[in-house]
Amino acid sequence: MKKTVLCALCISASLMLTSCYVQEVNVGMALDAEAVRVAKVKNHQFLYGLAEMTQDKAENHVRDTQHFRMRTQQTFWDGFLAGITAGIYTPSTTYYYEPAK
Repeated sequence: MKKTVLCALCISASLMLTSCYVQEVNVGMALDAEAVRVAKVKNHQFLYGLAEMTQDKAENHVRDTQHFRMRTQQTFWDGFLAGITAGIYTPSTTYYYEPAK
């Protein structure tokens, strides 16, 4: 019984300590270029991200659409909320950056 509880505790701890999802896209910018955050947008997705409420475009948030960085991240709390709702609601956050002048 002790081994089962210990094993379940180890599995739970390893799942809670995993990294969060991050995707970064650079358009016309170098990877190491200095950037300034210009917008933060919350994405509301359903069914593990298969269906979105709205389709958002980067040109709505950045001035220069030739040079920008877009970073989509699912934080621990976003993943926690997705787990509670069994994947029905899966939020994430997108940050938009422009080159520092």
